[in-house]
Amino acid sequence: MGQNRFLKFALLLLAGLCAWGDSTWAGETETRAFRAFRKGDDIGHHRVSVTRDGAETRVKVDISLIVRLAGFLPVYHYHHQSEELWRDNRLMRLVSNTDDDGEQQYLKAEAAQDGKLKVDGSKYRGLAPADIMPTSYWNSSFPNRDLLLDTQNGRLLKVQVAPLPSKPEDGVPPGSRRYRLDGDLRLEIWYDPQQRWAKTRFGASDGSVIDYRLQE
Repeated sequence: MGQNRFLKFALLLLAGLCAWGDSTWAGETETRAFRAFRKGDDIGHHRVSVTRDGAETRVKVDISLIVRLAGFLPVYHYHHQSEELWRDNRLMRLVSNTDDDGEQQYLKAEAAQDGKLKVDGSKYRGLAPADIMPTSYWNSSFPNRDLLLDTQNGRLLKVQVAPLPSKPEDGVPPGSRRYRLDGDLRLEIWYDPQQRWAKTRFGASDGSVIDYRLQE
């Protein structure tokens, strides 16, 4: 579909939520901020803030990526915001809005009384398992699932996960866990010994590699 779509398949995992809700939230907040690099160029950021307050956890995601030709001419843009509410380790609500190079996508998901997750997305409407893991990556249980919820548009993604040894050149803390996902979502992801998201790498459709580097 041209260079302005070369990140299309890879960025499905980068979904976030737009209805950020009440800005006042008690408890401790931890933010993981990544810069995204392609062919050595910084193309934007991906930030995740996790706030825990007793049995509840709220997650906010903000992504902004711009690919430029010759370093200055924008040829692709991607903007995404999301919010998740968890209670007792169960996803209760997830809302997102995404501008994928002009294509508007959304997701609204909410826990249903029958134990399922009710999904209303731009690519899928229906039910999902209550324990499905969204593709926001902050949760270290993410690689333990073979069915994932695309937080950009609600699609249900079937994946195969393989643990791999972490290498010194990965640029992550010693003892970090590394996983490779294949299937409807293809990427490598690392979690540090404290089970925090530490790094991501995935390929774009033009053959280039996108690296997420954690900002200290």
